[in-house]
Amino acid sequence: MGVCLTVACYLITFSPSAALFCRFIAKDSLRIILFVLGAFLWLASLLLCSFIWLALSMIWDALPLAVACSIILQDAARVFYFWLLKKAQRGLNKITTPGASSIAPGVSDLHNARHMLALVCGLGMGVMAALFLTMNVFAEFAGPGTIGLPRAVRENKRNEYYAGPYLPLYYALTGCLASLFGVVWTIMIWDSCHRARKGKLWALPAFIATCSHFMVSGMSWFNSEGYQPFVLCAQFILLIACIMYSQIIMGSTFDSIIEGITTTLLDWITLKWLRQKVFKNEGPFSPVEEIEADERREVST
Repeated sequence: MGVCLTVACYLITFSPSAALFCRFIAKDSLRIILFVLGAFLWLASLLLCSFIWLALSMIWDALPLAVACSIILQDAARVFYFWLLKKAQRGLNKITTPGASSIAPGVSDLHNARHMLALVCGLGMGVMAALFLTMNVFAEFAGPGTIGLPRAVRENKRNEYYAGPYLPLYYALTGCLASLFGVVWTIMIWDSCHRARKGKLWALPAFIATCSHFMVSGMSWFNSEGYQPFVLCAQFILLIACIMYSQIIMGSTFDSIIEGITTTLLDWITLKWLRQKVFKNEGPFSPVEEIEADERREVST
């Protein structure tokens, strides 16, 4: 039973990330490398934050300050990743013969396909964040059935704030949201990096990403008070708002977003994707190449 529960929790946590990976990353070896590099940079930021927390914990219990440092370092890692890819783009442009194809088009086209690369790299960071959030807890779920007795059980009194049997579901949904937040935060921060010092509101996307990051982390403090369902609902609403804003950054309008959602839901309800697969046509989503082509047309105009 514990193993089945663990598998179900992992499916809930990583199913959206797996769908994005299979759709946008799996068929391109360079994107896989960028995905892994994004996960590595997130780990590096977490390692640096752990050193800071260890130093601060010797003086006083500064967990809120450590969380704030972790958020700042994660967003700084996203900025560093963008700078690293820009450096790679400039280096490849120098060694590429004019008129010849680039050695690594996925990197050299950063200016034209930056939103797609932000999705790829942000997904790597988000998946690693979700994995670290849920890995140890899910490992306990798969054990002999003892997740870790709460204080109320040890002291023989009821704890009204304990999540009870819904604790695995809360962790799974929180990890799912964390992986998707990693994507939208990267898109917003990279957009600010790309438009740095161009216009008055170039820093607005990065500011919104950082503020929403602090809000998500702040909401999680209320889990210990027994408000897990409300925290999840608030985080989900914030995720939808960030996704809408990311779509606007990528050139969509509110009407086009609503139309796209309506069309997609209608296609799923009528099983259009199944009919297209049977007749060997494209799937229900627009191809990856169309997204990159739209970005190139936007740059050319």
